[in-house]
Amino acid sequence: MFCVFAVPWARAETITLSNGEWLPYLSETLPYYGAVSRIVTEAFALEGITVNYVFRPWPRAYAEAQHGVVNGSLVWSVGPPSTERAREFLSSDTVLEAQSVFFHRKGYSFSWNRDADLAGLRVGGVAGYEYRFEDVPGVHLDRAPTEELNFRKLVAGRIDVVPASLDVGRYILRTRFKPEEAAGITVAAGRYNTTQYRLIMRRADAANAGYIERFNRGLRKLKESGKYDQYMADLAAGRY
Repeated sequence: MFCVFAVPWARAETITLSNGEWLPYLSETLPYYGAVSRIVTEAFALEGITVNYVFRPWPRAYAEAQHGVVNGSLVWSVGPPSTERAREFLSSDTVLEAQSVFFHRKGYSFSWNRDADLAGLRVGGVAGYEYRFEDVPGVHLDRAPTEELNFRKLVAGRIDVVPASLDVGRYILRTRFKPEEAAGITVAAGRYNTTQYRLIMRRADAANAGYIERFNRGLRKLKESGKYDQYMADLAAGRY
């Protein structure tokens, strides 16, 4: 009897991933920790792995993954192979594809066609995030600890534009501001970026290549079952 019951126990695996506040995608306060956390949890579960989350400010979430304090972190964009992130981390298949736009105050004259159009502007950013226009001459990137604080600075006129996921920006304006404040913010025409976000796990840990492979396999199963599309539809409908 000991052998019979010992086998399932021996196969049980638990990993710890750092997570952060990125409503409505990720949050310690949302059901299932948000739709994207739910996708990661269930993809691993399909491969027999249980996920434990620790919620951190984004710079700390990244640092803990970088130094092996946790097994990995979600979710992050990963640049070309030459970047630090791509060199130090393995990355999964795409977990989330987000459309990014520029938010600005109504009445503020702003149009965007290329990154050079941001020269001379006060652009709101989030600490720990990477932006492709960071090194554009004349761009003043004013970072805040959270997306919500960026929008508060935008409403107050302390910055000129905020680049953010369309879903995130609309969620914050709908849930964190008075209707009259939210009504004063609009979205610039066009999408300045489409970003793919992934689970990252550091290369230095030998086990992580196997975890990434199993996660990708579980993610494919989740998509084939239709649950991935269901969770994203629930997200768009405001159920998280």
